[in-house]
Amino acid sequence: MTETPPRTRRLAWVAIRAEEAAVRRARAASARHAVPPADRTPPRPTLTVIVCAYTMDRWDDLTAALASIRAQDEPPAETILVADHCHELAGRAAREFPDVTVLRNRGRRGLSGARNTGVEGAHGDIVAFLDDDATAEPDWTMRLLDGYADPNVLGVGGRIQPSWDTGRPAWFPAEFDWVVGCTYRGMPEHAAPVRNLIGANMSFRRSVLLGVGGFRTDLGRVGTRPLGCEETELCIRAAARHRGGRIGYEPAAVVRHRVPAARTTWRYFRARCWAEGLSKAAVSRHAGTGTALASERSYLASTIPRALVRPFAPDAAPPKATIPALVLGVLTTALGYATGRLRGLGQDPPPTAPALAFRAFGLLALPIAALLWVLAVRMPVAVERMGGLGLLDVLPTLYWCALALLTAGFAATLLDRAARAPRYALYTCALVTMLHATPAVLYEHLRYAWAWKHVEVVDQFLRTGETLPNAGELAPYHQWPGFFAEAAAAVEAIGAPDALTMAAWSPLAFDLLLIGPLVLLYRTFTRNRRILWAAVWIYFGTAWVGQDYFAPQTFAFVLYVTILALVLDRDRRPPVTLGLCAPLVLAVVTAHQLTPPMLAVAAGALACSRAHRPVALPLLGFTAVAVLGWDLTVARPFLFEQFGTSWSQFGDFQANTHAGMVNLGTAEPGQVLVARVDRALTAGVVLLAAAALIRCPRLRRSPATLLAIAPLPLLAAGAYGGEIIFRVYLFALPAVAFLIASWLAPLFGDRGRPRPRAVLLPVVFALLLTGFVFGYYGKERQNHFVDGEIAARRWLASVSAPGDLIVAATNNFPGAYADYERQQHRWFAMETPALREGVVRDPVAGLTALADEYPGSTAYLFLTAGQRAECDQTGLLPAGALDRMDHTLSTAPRFTVLLRDRDAVIYRIDPGTTPQRAVAPQAAPPPQVAPPSSAPVRSAPVRSGPAR
Repeated sequence: MTETPPRTRRLAWVAIRAEEAAVRRARAASARHAVPPADRTPPRPTLTVIVCAYTMDRWDDLTAALASIRAQDEPPAETILVADHCHELAGRAAREFPDVTVLRNRGRRGLSGARNTGVEGAHGDIVAFLDDDATAEPDWTMRLLDGYADPNVLGVGGRIQPSWDTGRPAWFPAEFDWVVGCTYRGMPEHAAPVRNLIGANMSFRRSVLLGVGGFRTDLGRVGTRPLGCEETELCIRAAARHRGGRIGYEPAAVVRHRVPAARTTWRYFRARCWAEGLSKAAVSRHAGTGTALASERSYLASTIPRALVRPFAPDAAPPKATIPALVLGVLTTALGYATGRLRGLGQDPPPTAPALAFRAFGLLALPIAALLWVLAVRMPVAVERMGGLGLLDVLPTLYWCALALLTAGFAATLLDRAARAPRYALYTCALVTMLHATPAVLYEHLRYAWAWKHVEVVDQFLRTGETLPNAGELAPYHQWPGFFAEAAAAVEAIGAPDALTMAAWSPLAFDLLLIGPLVLLYRTFTRNRRILWAAVWIYFGTAWVGQDYFAPQTFAFVLYVTILALVLDRDRRPPVTLGLCAPLVLAVVTAHQLTPPMLAVAAGALACSRAHRPVALPLLGFTAVAVLGWDLTVARPFLFEQFGTSWSQFGDFQANTHAGMVNLGTAEPGQVLVARVDRALTAGVVLLAAAALIRCPRLRRSPATLLAIAPLPLLAAGAYGGEIIFRVYLFALPAVAFLIASWLAPLFGDRGRPRPRAVLLPVVFALLLTGFVFGYYGKERQNHFVDGEIAARRWLASVSAPGDLIVAATNNFPGAYADYERQQHRWFAMETPALREGVVRDPVAGLTALADEYPGSTAYLFLTAGQRAECDQTGLLPAGALDRMDHTLSTAPRFTVLLRDRDAVIYRIDPGTTPQRAVAPQAAPPPQVAPPSSAPVRSAPVRSGPAR
């Protein structure tokens, strides 16, 4: 009779076990339904089973291993198969195992890198590891999960029984079953704490593995090389980090480990003992000799002596033939350990010449780039000569050299595995400083008209100490006053006369402050510090939309990222996390209109993930209640007033996204180029994120993907003053930056030996930064204000009275909303198209008709270089329209010139009953200064709508 092959027997055994498990599951389900709800136990932690495979030669074994997982009495929440750099295996597994998540090892080749990849892609609270040539008993997962009833348990392992293809050799002692990866004689017979687990049957809390950084990739098996002890080192490291934590051994959780004939030879026995000694030497270097050899001392003092005398007992089970193996195994292992110590195994290998070069460049590039930047901003920069490309026209070459050197140095640092977090943090702080401190250093006054407007709102809070019941255009600021009230309190605390200085440096301050929340957020996605800091760098290198100025949006966005980081950090209990998030949510709700809905959408997206649902779902409910409570009480007047407009825009994706784009047909040529680069950068960021999701399937189940997609539905909610597309980009960018960094991770190299394709890393960073500087600096001609404009506005404030009307083309000038609670404002270029076109066609008739709408009020027309730059650059008015208007009004009968210089002109629009021109008041005009230059932060020609 022909004997059945061992693999066929194993598959048949698994099939029988699967059928038995199905019967047991059915019985268990009926028993659960019979238990009263009050007696049901709390939900058990979710379990992910990870199987790592590295060759097609063990396909039948792998099939049996996965079949045994399907046959579990308590099936795992997910099963992950990691292919260790074997594309053929990954492709076939993806086709034949549709119920298994197949990942490719993105780390260093070897078992440790594959396991780390599986842990990063897992979603279960517990991760269990099963070898690809092992099969689990049907109650394996249930027994493992039972061990986690105690919260102090860090990991649980089980018994591993050898399944000999050709039977146990007579000379092979059970005390040396660890040679074939199985439980050996001398281990506990009952459940007990142990120092370390054996890799073929072990499990850990996923948070523990992430917290200690996973398995060391310089230990563990690579291919068929029989090295190990990575589990030992990890267990020692986890126990050292979690004081009071325990590693448990549960012999009832059984797996059967196949032992082929090749592992039953003396040659393999000697090689495995030698490799074990080398591995123990490496572990002792990392963990210390005392801890690394504690169990081995007990093994040599107790287990081996008993094994030597057991064959001579009257009822001896093991034959005397095991004695040579015992002696040879101990001596070979000891010799391997001594050799490993002499070789210095476990120490970092000496860096190669390229690695030393990258390390030296990464260390030197940062201080040199910082020095070049300091020299660049100390040079005389003619900001008043900015043209169609804004600051790009006038920044010195030294500045661009500093930015290029900083980018190359950061890329070299990513290629240096020895680099630590402080160096990454210094590089990121230097990038933020170079990008966002440069305008504050070069300009004499606060940039960007919206920042001036917010300063004026803070000044009003300082003057009156209360919100205004009817603030007109600025009503949102008084119905969401959180940011302004806190800013006013800060101004009073430091004893400053106003918020101008604070506002000038707020982009730098807010961006530096944002680094911390971003790092915390990315740590919940990965423990790879290089991916983490690359994501931070990419975020700041692509956040071109300019939402970092002195504004409620900036304040609320920092809190938004902080809340997400807290929600995704599962090291705390849900009630503690909710307690930390609650005050931050209330601060966001009272400070801004759009951020709370974005937060609710993000929480709803995270609630779709079972792992984050315990925190995300209550957070969603709390945010929704807080938003409704605020909007239906304090903010009700504004919302009811805007409801009709918002409802008419709801669902119109095309109109809402188009509302924020420049009309390229009428804009300046320089601004056409800037807008096209903006769009190319945005499209590039989206394409890189899409490439990451295609190239890295494990990212599709990451919370980062949920957060990247979550803001998209808000494109249908309304145009939000033409800015909804920029806000959606901003809220998606933190997650998108992480996806791009994960896609770039293979370029980082391994062990400090970068591959030739690593040259793409600085190239990608340089391209992204090029898009950023075009988007962020390219519109600065409109944002920069000079002395003449500021002096003219102050002069106008001195001659105007409460109740007067200030008319201007746009609100793009400093002090546009000064004394807004006492004066009225109209911006005719931002009004309806009919009014705008009428003023351009006949300025005299159009402006006098506008002034006559306010009987009893004195009307002033205020035109500045900043308004001219905005109208010309964005195409809001025809090119040169304000100059032609000024020429026409200079001889019009109802327009009196009160002040004129190169930066501004002020007209008084006399009442219709005045027959002749009046004489201008005798007031000293502001000093003559050079013509101004300025430009917008983003590509939106219309500046009406909600609070920024």
